[in-house]
Amino acid sequence: MIRISLLLAVLFLWPGMGAQAQPPAGDIVLARGAVPLFPSPFLPRNKTAEQPPVPDKLAVTVTGDSLADGIWGAVYRKLVRDKRYNIRRNAKNSTGFTTEGLIEQIDDGFKPTPADALIMMVGANDRRSFFVDGKSKALFATAPWRDFYGERAAAFMDHLKGRGVPVFWILLPVMRDEAAARDAKLINDLVLKAAADRPWVHTVETWSLTADASGAYQAYFKDLSGKVRLMRDNDGVHFTPPGYELIAESVLSQLREASPKFRLLPR
Repeated sequence: MIRISLLLAVLFLWPGMGAQAQPPAGDIVLARGAVPLFPSPFLPRNKTAEQPPVPDKLAVTVTGDSLADGIWGAVYRKLVRDKRYNIRRNAKNSTGFTTEGLIEQIDDGFKPTPADALIMMVGANDRRSFFVDGKSKALFATAPWRDFYGERAAAFMDHLKGRGVPVFWILLPVMRDEAAARDAKLINDLVLKAAADRPWVHTVETWSLTADASGAYQAYFKDLSGKVRLMRDNDGVHFTPPGYELIAESVLSQLREASPKFRLLPR
């Protein structure tokens, strides 16, 4: 008898319970479009973009002046055992934008086959007036000189755009001589200005790597292993091999990030 009474009570209350549980019409529409708590295995999943294949052989041209030649040596030592990479030595001592446009020098760096990336360092020899056909055209650091220098750097960058490869332009480091350090900053500023609207040119900052806490020149600082050692040459401009290796690693790090071709560069 008790069981029958309970069954009747449930049947009596059921319509009311259903009415209370029924959501408003607007909620029904939202529920139909809701994401299920447990996604169906039959729903399509987002596919991750596939990385492009890494070429079997890659060529890197290092060009510029004697500082660039030191960078070439550091990159070569880093990659010499990996036969995928050909590091081309294309730097020349005492060269710069004040004496020539360097267009022919860069064209030589893409022979006999095109390069896949270019590393550039120049400017240490450019603390002088512009000469054309043996005649002075602009005195160093004057407004016309700055215009000349900026135009030549920009023309060099634009010439490289047609090559379709990333360019890594290493800026000048702090110099021991105060006047030389001031002039290096001027040259860096002109290069940065030219590179600002040229996205294929990646500038590599070196000042913070080579200066002390106050921004002044220091000959001894930490190498790649964290050991403090002599990192600058006696002339206060060039580097010792560990110093070049520190700068080169900064360049290679940016190269890994900028070009999928070089994502497998050894660390």
